[in-house]
Amino acid sequence: MNLSPAARAVFVELLVHGPLSRAEVARRLELSPSALTKLTRPLLAEGFLVEEPGPAGAPGRPSVPLRVEPARRAYAGVKLTDSELFAVRTDLGGAVTAEVRLPLEGHEVGRVVGRIAEAVALLPGDEPPAAVGVSLAGPVSRADALVRHSPFLGWREVPLAGLVTAATGLPAVLENDVRALTAAVHWFGAAAGRGTFALVTIGEGLGCGIVVDDRLVVGTAGMSGQIGHLAIDDRGPICERGHRGCARAYLASPSIRRTARAALDRPSLTFEQALDLARQGDPVARRIFDEAGLALGRIVATIANLIGPEVVVLSGEAVHMHEVCEAAFETALGEHTHWTSEPVEVRVQPFAFTEWARGAAVVALRHDLGVA
Repeated sequence: MNLSPAARAVFVELLVHGPLSRAEVARRLELSPSALTKLTRPLLAEGFLVEEPGPAGAPGRPSVPLRVEPARRAYAGVKLTDSELFAVRTDLGGAVTAEVRLPLEGHEVGRVVGRIAEAVALLPGDEPPAAVGVSLAGPVSRADALVRHSPFLGWREVPLAGLVTAATGLPAVLENDVRALTAAVHWFGAAAGRGTFALVTIGEGLGCGIVVDDRLVVGTAGMSGQIGHLAIDDRGPICERGHRGCARAYLASPSIRRTARAALDRPSLTFEQALDLARQGDPVARRIFDEAGLALGRIVATIANLIGPEVVVLSGEAVHMHEVCEAAFETALGEHTHWTSEPVEVRVQPFAFTEWARGAAVVALRHDLGVA
């Protein structure tokens, strides 16, 4: 979409906060009624905005709200893991309308690009997506469309965006998977409408996405939000990189699984089985998850002390552990949050793996709108 900065601001305001009356949009963006009319007229004419009638029989002349028409445009999002890809098609409002899951069948770049193109083609829809977003773990530079380093795929300096564009014929944009999920949470999730917030993901690893003053924090060469090896306790367990007592050693699901297997002398124990034992009151499993909760509380408090977020959102494929370790989490959060600060609002966002792909589609949407 080729929008002026002012028209983009109006469109995003309605996308994230709408439906809104014209008077409310003008007030929020400090625009005159005539300026707002000029900015919205072409968006209405092209069908990107529509008027939403108020309730029938309302007295007086109602102020007709404006909203974004979600069916007007679609986007594709792809999340890569080491063994498979998840792809979704979303509408302009970020709602998933179709999804596909495919095995990668190897890490050779050309083969993976071919699978991405296949997945996008398999997503049903009347019109091709306006753009494709691709997300994966590791440092990704949107500025030059490179996958700088992907430990899961064994890639370095791969110009993936250009390769995907060549294979699909569609504009493509790359993003780190946690930042992509953060973008979706920022506009359409538990932090919708919040200008400053943090997302912490818990699963095979730990991730952190940060939004400050409505801008997604990227960092140099895409290296923001690196919380996995923050020190928690130098007497604690060792992570797979040899760091003692880091956040990952306490919180990542493989670390919890490894600790539980050793502590319970059950070599085949899974993460979910360990979590079930903790739910049932097993003292050893409870201790392991309480230590994880204490670590998570300390991490969230550290983030809150640094950026002063309106809310911190917890998500990821292992976020359901929060129900078991919530008391320990709240204890550590209270102890480590700065004493002058207001209590930190924490929201747990239920997670499905397609959320990673939805995040990539939202990155494609933001790219199409020209939003950083």
